[in-house]
Amino acid sequence: MSKQSGGSPDVMPVPQSNEIHPRGLLEAISYIDQNFANELGGCMTNSRFLTTKQRLEFMEVGFRSSFASGIVTALLTPVAIGVIEQYIPMFGDPTPTMFDKFSAFLLALGFSLGYAIFMAKTATCYIGGYTRAMVLNLLGGMTVGAVLKAVLAFIAFHFIYFKVFTDKNILWVTEKLYHARASSKTVAAIYYWVQGFKGIFLTSAYFILVSTAVFIIIPLIAMAFAWIRNRRLIAAGVVNVDANNV
Repeated sequence: MSKQSGGSPDVMPVPQSNEIHPRGLLEAISYIDQNFANELGGCMTNSRFLTTKQRLEFMEVGFRSSFASGIVTALLTPVAIGVIEQYIPMFGDPTPTMFDKFSAFLLALGFSLGYAIFMAKTATCYIGGYTRAMVLNLLGGMTVGAVLKAVLAFIAFHFIYFKVFTDKNILWVTEKLYHARASSKTVAAIYYWVQGFKGIFLTSAYFILVSTAVFIIIPLIAMAFAWIRNRRLIAAGVVNVDANNV
């Protein structure tokens, strides 16, 4: 441990044998929590000890977790919107109640919202430059994954609406139902249901854009509040950190 001049806090180098290499989201968060606790105790590590490889690993973890979970949420969104628009029955009831619609809304947004709140807590776990670099790279990867998911889902849902569920394709498929001895009434009902349901994909595309923006903004707001908190802690002398390194 070396002592800097001018009353600066202790700066602890990280031994090469103890380098951090996160492989999953919980492991990355654990590293952040541990080093945040060290910083609260006054043991500061220079941000340069977080190597480029480690920064990329934090970004990779954030990207993978955000993208994978986002794809699942994107696939569930048309189902949830379909329930709200009364095209898909929920709990066996063709006419959904307010509780059914609220449950469907949680299905579409609940996971992303919970994930964002979970990441918001992690975004506050920094004081010095070392943990701040971890948090920034983790959130950076998360943001890239979320944006990529939103773009892919937006394109895919528009493709489904304009290229897959065309009037010609819907008519061709429903006509095949006559070969299955379906009645004209049943075929007509299916045709009009599909014609109405396909609009759900456009609604879902824009809903995903909004939910992705919320997913990204919540942790960033939390990090901004943490920055204000850190300034106050430093000004009060609770922690000894160079204010320019917060």
